[in-house]
Amino acid sequence: MDVNENIQQYLSIYEQLRKKYRWRVSSTSLMMLAGQLVTAEKPFDLNKLISLNENIKRESSQFAYIQSADLRLMLTGLLVSNFDNPKKSFEEMMLVYEKLIDSGFSRSPHAYIAAYALYVSLETGTEEEMDDHVKRAKSMYSGMKKQHFFLTSHEDYPLSVLLAEEEGEEEELLDDMAYYYDQLHIVLAKGNNRQFLSQILTYGRQDNRQLLVQNTVTWLDDLKTNKIKLRGNHLPIVGVLALAGTPSALLHEVKATYDQLIQIKSFKWHKDLCFMTAVRFVLQKKVEENNVLDVGLASTIESILQAQQAAVLAAVSAGAAASASSSNN
Repeated sequence: MDVNENIQQYLSIYEQLRKKYRWRVSSTSLMMLAGQLVTAEKPFDLNKLISLNENIKRESSQFAYIQSADLRLMLTGLLVSNFDNPKKSFEEMMLVYEKLIDSGFSRSPHAYIAAYALYVSLETGTEEEMDDHVKRAKSMYSGMKKQHFFLTSHEDYPLSVLLAEEEGEEEELLDDMAYYYDQLHIVLAKGNNRQFLSQILTYGRQDNRQLLVQNTVTWLDDLKTNKIKLRGNHLPIVGVLALAGTPSALLHEVKATYDQLIQIKSFKWHKDLCFMTAVRFVLQKKVEENNVLDVGLASTIESILQAQQAAVLAAVSAGAAASASSSNN
């Protein structure tokens, strides 16, 4: 599917979701979900999504964070588009969620996203395998917390899970993360966004750290030159681009897709999200065409897309946290 077809399908799915959920779910969440559904392997089935969403609402505790309409719909969309039996997958994912909580993760919207990310990584689904993955995730999160105590919070749960699945020693990953965080001071102030970006760069596992930092800086500069302004939770998407290739190789296509999206009436007031969606569509096209941008990209492209998904989901979770109940499950 080319980018123009992606955009048309994206708009179609968004309008279907909006017609059903616009009074309960934010436009931001609906756009993010539509972008995820377009690039999913399974065709979009609105009735299947509605059925599972309502089932999760019925089966979950009244005071659970997943009763947030935004968070619940996003998880529903992921499960429906990636699993043949999404109801069973949700039940198994909740086993992972409870194991994360038992290990010391706090109940939060981000813990649900982390549970999904961990569940997807399982090969056998045995309790022993779950326990092993949860242990690694908690150890990684504790290491991140030790590095940046005041910056590391619930928002870092999803990427701590993804990083724990990476090959390599934990200390090596944490060292890479600290390096990127320190080096990015030239373009970003201290804070959560800089930490999140450093996590995504670490997840890509590039050999030449200095070159990757320079590529990230170049991307930020070139985007600014092209009047594309990214703020807050949308900034880390630049890390995905830096891992994927240089601005000279990708910027023209990304910007062209972005320009198409912001011309659509339903999307023109959500430019940050349009940019994130443009990146997803362009990278997806590169994967489908097997059009790698450098020698190492072929082996890391799935990790890059997964890191992008984590960035998107973390942004959704942050929005869901604001609207979810502050009560514990």
